Amino acid sequence: MKKVLVREGRILTAVRSPHFLIVVAMFVVGLILHYPQQLLLANLFPSLDFSRHAIERILFLLPMTYAGFIFGVRAGFIGAAVALAIMLPRVFLFSPNQTDALLETFSVIIVGGLVNLWFQGYRRERERTQQTLLKLETAQAELQSYIRVVSSNEKRLTAFKEVSDAVSQSLELQDVLNAAINKVMKVMEAEVAQVFMLNEESHELELEVYQGISEEFAVEVNRLKVGEGFNGRVVQTGEPLVVEDASNDPRLTRSVVKREGLHAQIIVPLRAKGRVIGTLCVARRNHSRFNSEDLELLHPIASHIGVAADNARLYHRERIMAKQIAEDASVEKDMRENLSFYLRRVTRAQEEERTRIARELHDETAQDLIALSRQVDDLISRGNHLSTSDTALLKGLQDQIDRTLSGVRRFSQDLRPSILDDLGLLPALEWLTSDTSQYFGINIKIRVVGSAHRFAPEVELVLFRIVQEALRNVCKHSAASKAKVTLEFGEENTVVSVRDNGKGFEFQKGTRDLDSSGKLGLVGMQERARLLGGSLDIESEMGKGTNIVVTVPLAQA
Repeated sequence: MKKVLVREGRILTAVRSPHFLIVVAMFVVGLILHYPQQLLLANLFPSLDFSRHAIERILFLLPMTYAGFIFGVRAGFIGAAVALAIMLPRVFLFSPNQTDALLETFSVIIVGGLVNLWFQGYRRERERTQQTLLKLETAQAELQSYIRVVSSNEKRLTAFKEVSDAVSQSLELQDVLNAAINKVMKVMEAEVAQVFMLNEESHELELEVYQGISEEFAVEVNRLKVGEGFNGRVVQTGEPLVVEDASNDPRLTRSVVKREGLHAQIIVPLRAKGRVIGTLCVARRNHSRFNSEDLELLHPIASHIGVAADNARLYHRERIMAKQIAEDASVEKDMRENLSFYLRRVTRAQEEERTRIARELHDETAQDLIALSRQVDDLISRGNHLSTSDTALLKGLQDQIDRTLSGVRRFSQDLRPSILDDLGLLPALEWLTSDTSQYFGINIKIRVVGSAHRFAPEVELVLFRIVQEALRNVCKHSAASKAKVTLEFGEENTVVSVRDNGKGFEFQKGTRDLDSSGKLGLVGMQERARLLGGSLDIESEMGKGTNIVVTVPLAQA
């Protein structure tokens, strides 16, 4: 029924069209020219030869083809039927030579039908081309949308990696937070960054670190009650807060914010082990607002900072306790057990976060990119009607998608290589050296001394991260052409060393000044070695490369 109504609607539309009147007029003219004697109009056309009527028959091609061109092949065939109905009476009733007249009549009908079929093919070809172009435009729009998403994700991943690297360099709270907010300000294009930590005893927020604000402002906002101001509200609710203009916001509780000239702000909670332990606030002095993408970018960064800050605070408490009871042998034994427990907590928290992000990258981002790449490949393979430039554009987009996918996969592996869990430290280091060597173009070899064996999972994680950080420093800072990773499995100690032939650096025995000299990567490796009850030694000389040696007691490993 619906199809019938649609068909009737099309017929009514065609009948009301001026083209229909033109077709009717053509048929009327053809009828007059074809039967002038019978219609007593022969004197009006003295110059025409009405003995054969061949010209008049040919003229019937006009309404047939015009109807087919305007209304489609079905209308063209209807026009042919009308033309045939007009011409046939003349053939049988008035033509002196019926055979010739019949041949001419059907020749005109056949030619008209062929022309209409050609019109139909042309129209279908044009529709296919238009559909292909429309699909291409839709695909381009989708691709641009995906590329924006991928670019946004890539920015998020890069930002998270930079912050992750920064906060992983040390277990000292001030170092962790200062390194974090420096990266956050750069990523968020912010002029101000603050980190408030929650004092659980006083239920107050204390300003732990800050950048871009005056000392007066820092003193004024140093202690905030839970629920007070923007940061206090975020701690109270556990939800992030986007402020368009802090100086004119009715929720503002301290006028110093207005005097400081802070406008757009984002405040997100710092979480660890399911609880809020502080806030991260970034702000701008101009009226450039933050948007939802900025919030999506900052939220996972804040989560990682929260875990790192909580680990640093716990480590700090453990070290203080260790200093106060170091002389008591029994308590020292308990402390070693506590440190071992702390090692598991620290590594578990960090690795759970890394695993979560790696899984998200693999299960969501990577799969979306794979599906998108297949869609583009399908468009290219089916795009017979695409121009050379359109095909080149699609191939360029596919290459861009594949490069991004490769980067996502590599970053996912870098966050948490599954081979470490499945096969252990040595295979994981073999993969790491091979992958790093291939990616950075540095000849990196691995050497094993002694009988290799497995360690506790937490120990393997720490040793893997130390080697990973050491190789990262080799590739980024040493200008080395080759490096060697050596594992020595001894009876009392396990020794892991990373040696390169790079430019080296000036280094005095001891690592107490590493943090002040900006070598936080080495500080982070040192702190990790301490967690294992081991030590980290550094040998470096200008122009003669660097050798980093980690020694771990077998009892700890």
